[in-house]
Amino acid sequence: METVVTDEHLSADELEAMRGFSADALLSARAAVEGFISEDFTDQSIRCFSPDLGHVAGYAVTSEWTTMDPESPDLDFLDYYEWIESRPGPKVAVMRDVDPRGGLRTASFGSMQARTIRRLGVIGVLSSVGIQKPHLVREAGMPVWSTGVAPAHGPYHLVRYAAPVVVGSVRWEPGDLVFADVTGAIRIPAGIAGAVLERAQADAAAPGTSYFDVVDAPDFTVA
Repeated sequence: METVVTDEHLSADELEAMRGFSADALLSARAAVEGFISEDFTDQSIRCFSPDLGHVAGYAVTSEWTTMDPESPDLDFLDYYEWIESRPGPKVAVMRDVDPRGGLRTASFGSMQARTIRRLGVIGVLSSVGIQKPHLVREAGMPVWSTGVAPAHGPYHLVRYAAPVVVGSVRWEPGDLVFADVTGAIRIPAGIAGAVLERAQADAAAPGTSYFDVVDAPDFTVA
């Protein structure tokens, strides 16, 4: 099948329609569009911490952080926030912990960042950086998919942004479409997002007998 690629971002209505699907349905639709099964889904290190806040679909704004390394570069948050503000939305902050000590030692995402980036059009966070005070992040209305929580942080620094990052075993480019639900997050290249949505809608509307119709039938046998 020929893949239809476009540079256009999805409309608000299209993104809303996409949120009506699940990650596995959209990944299946992407496979039908591209002709192969993608591995662009997060691994089991990433958990949904706010299932009550629903699914998100938005465009990746990427960054890298250290959480315990006082010698690492420390970029100006205001420059980072200005870059986020300049990007088309809605946006999903994709944050990678690159601390040399690693090991999910601390948290460096909390309610202050959650409330700030929400004002900049960020509707969700996908992160290998731990969460601090997750109840306050939830109260800020910020859905989070992350590796865990911790009670405190060290001298955390913003070391890079606007570049590809690997989170949850997926390589995310700025501008990729991020879709996340209770199972995790998937990557959809922005150029084929419209075709993926159309395929998912067509699959959902297709008539026919499902596998469950067959196995749930009163006369079901292996034959």
